[in-house]
Amino acid sequence: MLALLVACVGWLGYARTRTVELSERLVREVQALSRARYVRPSHVLPAMPGSFARHAEPLMDAVVELYRARPRARGEAEWLTGQPCRDEVDGDAPREDEALSEECLAELEQGRPLLTRVLMATHAEEGGLPASMGVLAPLDHPHASEGKVALVYLVHLAALETRLRLARGLGSDAVDTCLDGLALARELELGGGMEGQLLAATGQGLIYRSCADALDRAPVERKRLALLQLRRLAEGFTPFSVALRHESLVLQLFHFQPLLTQEALAALPRESLELFPRALREMEEHSSSPVGFRRAWWKTVAVFDALIEAADLPTTARQRAFERVEDWEDGWLGPVDGPEVGNYAGYAERLDLRRLRHDALVTLTEVDLARAERGHWPEAAARQQDSAFVLEPVDATEARLKPCSRTLSEHGLRVTADTAPAFRVRAP
Repeated sequence: MLALLVACVGWLGYARTRTVELSERLVREVQALSRARYVRPSHVLPAMPGSFARHAEPLMDAVVELYRARPRARGEAEWLTGQPCRDEVDGDAPREDEALSEECLAELEQGRPLLTRVLMATHAEEGGLPASMGVLAPLDHPHASEGKVALVYLVHLAALETRLRLARGLGSDAVDTCLDGLALARELELGGGMEGQLLAATGQGLIYRSCADALDRAPVERKRLALLQLRRLAEGFTPFSVALRHESLVLQLFHFQPLLTQEALAALPRESLELFPRALREMEEHSSSPVGFRRAWWKTVAVFDALIEAADLPTTARQRAFERVEDWEDGWLGPVDGPEVGNYAGYAERLDLRRLRHDALVTLTEVDLARAERGHWPEAAARQQDSAFVLEPVDATEARLKPCSRTLSEHGLRVTADTAPAFRVRAP
């Protein structure tokens, strides 16, 4: 009986440490990723032929150069944490005429020609980032290291352009720019992996306030069209599960490439083998035993599989599922390293905020249209049952959209009534 028990334990341990199955699965999934296309609804009809990647690729050297030459906030080393014109973008600057300051206007003027061309690329019928910025782009390529952040900088410029058009009384034009800016933020998550999704949320946050004001002040007919465009933008959001799957593949290629069979290495797309610079790969040390190293691969895949399965659940259910995964024990085989579940739980919350802000823009537009058509504020937000916001009228001409969660109160929006109710006239 003792010998049988030892044999069973040995067999289970051997089965757990075999990695041929993992090699074959990794090859299949990386091959599929290398061929992936990113079909999403264009927010502008008719859409421009081609893909965002094809139209944006020739512009990326100039985009990165513009980003490197950007004005720096005094005392701030990183642009994303300190933007000189952020108050003006959000409408918080104490300027009675709403015009941009000389410094912010100069920054916008410098980048406007390039901004116009990149925003036009968002009208393409297909999405997806250029290959030099995708999930399998080599990390030492300039576009891979700075390209996506440089596109976020253009979203910032689009927010400035939206403010400028509002100040000049160009309400419909301001909506055009803000929606293109939201579309540019969306492009970052199409094939951009986890980093792309998080930067997409950052970009959307940069243009959120200026876009809300543009939608609020737009003519009624422009609001109606904007509502359709916002819904089309939401249809193209990439699920969190997709970003997690891409993250899993990249981490496996980095950490566990030494365990791949020669057949697997030969079958992998060339770009996936050149993803990490040689110096970085040589720094990767595997101090654990061969068995422990293999078991770490199994655990990495198992954890990501569980996270992917729960990633697109409603927030509360997803949080509970992630907590269960984080509490996993390795049992009698002893502990091995695996993905940091807490980090991905935090990323999911940031992406929840992206969806909440988009929901706010849609709800604002619906409420404003209802007020224009009825001559009074509706009793509740049009999307009350599935919206994360409640409508609180202040008076006959102003209302507030407040998040249902008090912890998100800073993302509330102000809605103002149009000057006069709008009525549709039927053709005879």
